[in-house]
Amino acid sequence: MAIIDYEKEGTTLYRVRINLRSEDQTQRVQKEKSGIESMAKAKVIEKRLIREAQSILIQKTMSGIPLGHLIHDWELAMRKLDRKERGLELVTLHDHVNCMMMYLEHLLEVPADQVSRADIKDIFDEMQRQNKSKSRCKSLKAAINRLYSWAIDEGMISCERSPAQGFRFVRKETEKPEILNTKEVRKLLQLARDQQHPWFPHWCLALGTGMRSGELFCLLWSDIDFEQRTIKVSKSYNRRMKGIKSTKAGYWREVPINDELMKLLKQLKLSSCDEFVLPRLPHWEAGNGAQVLRAFCMGNGLPSIRFHSLRACFATLLIRDGVAPAIVMKICGWRDLKTMQRYIRLAGIEIEGATDQLKILPENDILASVHKLIPS
Repeated sequence: MAIIDYEKEGTTLYRVRINLRSEDQTQRVQKEKSGIESMAKAKVIEKRLIREAQSILIQKTMSGIPLGHLIHDWELAMRKLDRKERGLELVTLHDHVNCMMMYLEHLLEVPADQVSRADIKDIFDEMQRQNKSKSRCKSLKAAINRLYSWAIDEGMISCERSPAQGFRFVRKETEKPEILNTKEVRKLLQLARDQQHPWFPHWCLALGTGMRSGELFCLLWSDIDFEQRTIKVSKSYNRRMKGIKSTKAGYWREVPINDELMKLLKQLKLSSCDEFVLPRLPHWEAGNGAQVLRAFCMGNGLPSIRFHSLRACFATLLIRDGVAPAIVMKICGWRDLKTMQRYIRLAGIEIEGATDQLKILPENDILASVHKLIPS
C-alpha cells in the first residue's frame, strides 16, 4: 500500500496503490487510483480501496476469482508492462479484453478455475453456427489462452491449463481475394488522374509501396530519403486508439522508390507545405478509405476492391514480375511465408509456361512409343 505524489502540468497530484495477497500467497488483488488533488483525499481513497480489495480477496479465497475479475486484473497488469514484456500491442490487448467480455458474458461471474472445456466448446460451436470467421474464433482462443497462462503463472487460479487449449476450427473454403490485375491497376490510376480525384496520390503510393493505410497516414517527409531512394516505414496510425503505434509487425522496414514513384513524390513535395506526405482527406481521417475506393471502382467499371487490397495488388504485381517472395516479404513487412503463399495461390498469379523447361522424356519417337501403349 502506498500513496505516491507526482507532478503533472505544474500541479502536484497523488496516486494510491493497493496490493493485497491472501495468507497462502495464492490470491492477489490490486487497486489503483490516480489524479487525486490532495493528500487528505488520497488517504480517504486509500481506506476505501483497501476495503474493496479486502472484500474481493475474501471472495477469491472462498470461491475462486470470478472470470470477469480475472480479465480485469489481467488487463491492468498488462498495461503496466512495456511492449516487449507484454508480448502484444495495446490495441491487441484491447481487442482481447473486448472479445472475452462479449463472448464469455454468461461466464463472467463463474470462478475462473471452474470454467470447463465444455463451456468453451459451446461458445465456439455457437460462433460457428453464427458464421463467425475463423480468425474471430482464433482471436478469442488466443485471448483465453493468454489470460489463463498469466493467471496460472501468477498463482491466481488452481487449474493446470487453459480451457481453450487445443481447439481447432474447420477451415472454410477460401475465396479468391479482391484484387486487380496489371491492366486494371493502370486503368484505375489513369481514370483517377484524368478525373483529378483527390485520392489519386494516396492510391498511387499504396500501389507503389505496399504500405497499409495507417502507415501512409503517418508518413512524413522526414521518412523519405530522396538520395538513397528509400522510404522508412516505422509507424502506423490506429483510429480506434486515436494514436500512433508501431507497424503491425512491430519493426521498421524500408521500401525502395522507383522512377515513377520518385517523380510523384517530388511533385507532391513541391505542392506541400505540411510535414505529412499525403493530404489529410476527411474520409481518410474518418476511416472511410475502403468505401471511397469501392465507389470509384464500381462507377468506372472496375472490380470492387477496398483500400487494403491495393497492398495485395502491389505484392502480386511484384511476384508476376519475377521478384523473389522473400524480397516482397521484406518490403511489405510480413513475418513469414504464410501470407505470401496465400497471394501466390489465390491472387491470380499465372502458371502458364511453368513446366516448359521440364525435360525428362526421351526425345526420339516419344509419340510413337506412347501410341504403342494405347490399345487400338
